[in-house]
Amino acid sequence: MNITIIANGEFPHSVEPLSYLRKAEQVVCCDGAFEKYLRWRISLSHPLQALCDNSHIIGNQPVTIVGDGDSMSPAVWAEAEALGLHPDRIKISEQETNDLTKAVTHTILHSRQEGIPDCDIHITILGATGLREDHTLGNISLLGHYAEQYPVIEFRMVSDYGIFRPVRGRSAFDTFPGQQVSIFSLTPDTPVSVEGLRYPLAGRPLRQWWEGSLNEALGDRFTVEGGLLIVYLTPTHND
Repeated sequence: MNITIIANGEFPHSVEPLSYLRKAEQVVCCDGAFEKYLRWRISLSHPLQALCDNSHIIGNQPVTIVGDGDSMSPAVWAEAEALGLHPDRIKISEQETNDLTKAVTHTILHSRQEGIPDCDIHITILGATGLREDHTLGNISLLGHYAEQYPVIEFRMVSDYGIFRPVRGRSAFDTFPGQQVSIFSLTPDTPVSVEGLRYPLAGRPLRQWWEGSLNEALGDRFTVEGGLLIVYLTPTHND
């Protein structure tokens, strides 16, 4: 089950992040992000856009909005209905977690209720970076929390500039020569080993976030092993 969650940060415009949105079998918008998703859907109906756009969009993607819904004006709802969108609205009022975590939690619980095993749930998060740096840092760090809470579910956070992936233990990544890679440790006392990058690591703890950043892939694959890590890769498309 490929699910795309849209947070209320910078909505993407490039090929790679939007490809995940097009392929999504379900779209979940944090409160406030639905209008950005709606603008994107409206843009696809523009004749000039249609001529330039060779990608397929799933027209019957179910859409859910998670939040209080108070930020949506009647005009936005009218535009959505005119486009044939009738999103479900899930109101969650508790303030112990942010909107992104509310959306992630709802998405996983709903998928489980539908009988989908965790190993078949693939969650892509868009719009989680940009606009405010404090939100960006908080949202990126949440990837580690999600990886601990739901260790079998695949998570990725994608923007116009790259992809963040949380990993535990030993993992391998497909790359291309020259692709930029950064590794951030959320368990700073755990040794990290990396093979296949310009600057390899052999059992070195990454106690500061900058220590594993600004590396580069040498070939079509690299491996990393450590504790709880967040791996960043620049896009595979040049657009």
